[in-house]
Amino acid sequence: MADDFTGASDAASFLTAGGMKTILYSGTPSEDSKIEECDAIVIALKTRNATKKVAVQKSLKAAKWLKKHGAKQLYFKYCSTFNSTSEGNIGPVLDALLDEFHCHYSILCPALPINGRTVQNGKLYVDGIPLDKTHMKNHPLTPMWSSNISELMEPQSKYHCIKFSSKDLDHFSNKWLPKTHSKFYIIPDCVTNKDTSKIVKVFGKLPILSGGSAILQEIAKKYTGPHIHHEKHNSMSSGKSLILAGSCSVITQKQIEVYKSHGGKSIFVDPQKLLEGQQTFDDIWDEIEDGTLVYSSQDPFEVQQIQKLGAENISDLLESTMATLAKRAVVSGFTRIIVAGGETSGAVTQALKCKSYIISDNVDPGVPIMIPLANKDIRLVLKSGNFGSEDFFNKAISMTDGTKTMAAANEKFLKYIEEFKKETVLQSQIQTMLNEAIWIGKNLFDRNKVSGCSANISFRIEDKIYISKSNACFGNLTQESFACLSLESDLLNEVFPSKEWPLHQILYKYKDASAVIHTHSCYSTLWSCLEHEDKINCIPKYTPYLEMKLGAVAIVPYGEPGSDELFRLMHEHVNTADGFLLANHGPIVSGSSLMDAFYKLEELEDSCKIAWNLQGRNANRI
Repeated sequence: MADDFTGASDAASFLTAGGMKTILYSGTPSEDSKIEECDAIVIALKTRNATKKVAVQKSLKAAKWLKKHGAKQLYFKYCSTFNSTSEGNIGPVLDALLDEFHCHYSILCPALPINGRTVQNGKLYVDGIPLDKTHMKNHPLTPMWSSNISELMEPQSKYHCIKFSSKDLDHFSNKWLPKTHSKFYIIPDCVTNKDTSKIVKVFGKLPILSGGSAILQEIAKKYTGPHIHHEKHNSMSSGKSLILAGSCSVITQKQIEVYKSHGGKSIFVDPQKLLEGQQTFDDIWDEIEDGTLVYSSQDPFEVQQIQKLGAENISDLLESTMATLAKRAVVSGFTRIIVAGGETSGAVTQALKCKSYIISDNVDPGVPIMIPLANKDIRLVLKSGNFGSEDFFNKAISMTDGTKTMAAANEKFLKYIEEFKKETVLQSQIQTMLNEAIWIGKNLFDRNKVSGCSANISFRIEDKIYISKSNACFGNLTQESFACLSLESDLLNEVFPSKEWPLHQILYKYKDASAVIHTHSCYSTLWSCLEHEDKINCIPKYTPYLEMKLGAVAIVPYGEPGSDELFRLMHEHVNTADGFLLANHGPIVSGSSLMDAFYKLEELEDSCKIAWNLQGRNANRI
């Protein structure tokens, strides 16, 4: 059961990705409804902002229906924007489910790491920021005044909450569960996708689970195994498209801005003018054409001003207007309806009177394309306000556009799609490599291979170089810790690079390198301070591994760190060896990838350690 429609489609998308054929129902089906053959059922309720009594009543009705129709497990899906007021209904609904089905405990996991929603030490974060410090704090319907889940549940639930760290999950035992509480909730850490696997491994057999959509794909895999067993459904339709945006989230507002900047037609629905009759439904409809965006989204301050006219009346009027537009559009031959905002999505689906949906491809994580079983020509894309990339609306239109498969498809449009896909893949690669560089830095720092801010790391993607910023500490690197430069040393962002950037540039120019790491690790630096007869192979060959993994290591004469003299000396020696010790300074290596450079650096440090400890001894060399 999900507490709104976009939450339901979010949940259904992850169950589908996990290999389950999933059907989504709008509301609890009637007893005489024909049930489509499937592996998982998601029931979309409209209870997120309902009273406690109504939310409990509707949720129990859905749960009983699911159990009656063979459900092995129940999952209560809600949003990471807990309603932090005492009127929030997440606690009462979960309490009622535990009581009704005689369960001792369940979990609270309102996380989705792939979208930056994480839980750590019992607190909710968005992109590393406590939820109550983000723009969600003043959400007009579900304000977020605390990020502490226990504090949010306390005024809502009669049962106690217990925090479980990631380490607790690694060594979980039933003996840890409290004996003093008749019923309780566990709040597990969920920071990475590995945590979702741990959570399902430990708690995946509980009859009732709850949270965001993070663990649903792993739950699905528990039933289906590694292979997807159901056929994929065509996500495209050849009719016209309409976009309806009622969410006031910062992300949706950015998506509107991007769509408009790309030339998309838009119509603003002014709540006050609508209420006063200065803007009518017919006024709006008369302007609509294929690809039109109709939006009522505004920033929080403007929303607060409008709500003074009557928040409930305004909300109902906007939802009704958007829903009626969707209904008129379908009657008029539009087959692709894209909606932003949970409440708006719920109103639209009710107006269209579609009761069940097949889940198709994802536009973005948690936002699938849905096909109503009653009208398989229609494609619906319904997103929560805070979901989706900046170019979400263009992507949704593109992915549902069946005319692309026709011979007469516009060449310019196809080129744009190709460029967009390439850019999307590129951005994904950049994010992956940034995270890899951050991991390497933290790994080296935690093992005392670097200290303070005395090291730098870089990688190359196409014609750009990303390098750690000046005075960066490897122990706390973030994605914002990296400068971006062109191969010609032009700075492409506002982050100032390490002063030793030219060392990296030299290696990228003369070596077939995709990554470079320079540190002041202990034994490599010690060895660089000694005088060596062989300047090209300066490390004695006591084991075969340095030569196997890196090759020859040369000494580069001393030059002051960051100086033109050092860069000149490096330039003179770059073609003499595979790795380098900067005299009285430290190692610098390049690799075909970040991990390749990391492994080479590790082997160089170990080889220097062996050489240092065997000085003056009659040790055998190879």
